[in-house]
Amino acid sequence: MLEAEYATMFAAEEGHWWYRGLHDQARRAVGLCREAAKGPLRVLDAGCGTGKVLDTLARDGDVKAFGLDLSATALDLARRRGPLALTRASAAALPFADASFDAVLSLDVLANLPPRLLPTALADCRRVLVPGGRLICNIVAFQALYSEHDRAVGVVRRYTRGQLARLLAGAGFVTERLTYANTLLFPAAALVRLARRRPRPGQAPRSDLAPPPAAVNTVLAAVRRLENILTVDLGIPLPVGLSIFAVARNPPQRKTGRAPR
Repeated sequence: MLEAEYATMFAAEEGHWWYRGLHDQARRAVGLCREAAKGPLRVLDAGCGTGKVLDTLARDGDVKAFGLDLSATALDLARRRGPLALTRASAAALPFADASFDAVLSLDVLANLPPRLLPTALADCRRVLVPGGRLICNIVAFQALYSEHDRAVGVVRRYTRGQLARLLAGAGFVTERLTYANTLLFPAAALVRLARRRPRPGQAPRSDLAPPPAAVNTVLAAVRRLENILTVDLGIPLPVGLSIFAVARNPPQRKTGRAPR
């Protein structure tokens, strides 16, 4: 990600409809993990960025939240939110012991890794999860929509739901939720992204995180909240969207060996 974009992200996470929708989606998914937890829910935000989701989780008395990011700039901004548990490291090589967490968040992080590293990153997410723990993942969709926004925020490539399903299965996860997101807004947003596919000569790329008018922002946030109820609470997958959202479980390993005679 371009360093200047972290300051934009820090401000946008406070109220931009896109972040409000993603954070609401993540909180609902974390709620799915509570039933199996013994004591406070241990959650890792792997790629926490400027820390809004982490800060929200940390304020929940039933959650022990930990954040990780490779960017020193992002972590410095995250520290402005309060005394958070932060580690500087790559989301592709998690510096934690096996079975350390009940849930791992990966929100718009995997697409910033080279595709060859995704299987390794997902396997490491599974390694640090307890048996029955869940990976909560969001990733950008459809390579045809790769645009100036993606270049600004460091996206290497975009994916399809089928590709993410195969990656999760290859890492040994059992998928519980797998859906496109930002569906109702997809046609208009896709047109904007397609119009901004080519780099502007002599200019640095910019993200799409400029805030819309307040009324528009409120309406768009409400649309996302409705989608989240459908996809997370009710488990209804949507057919197309700007992103892909998944909740995948780390199944208990089967015991091997011969049964006694």
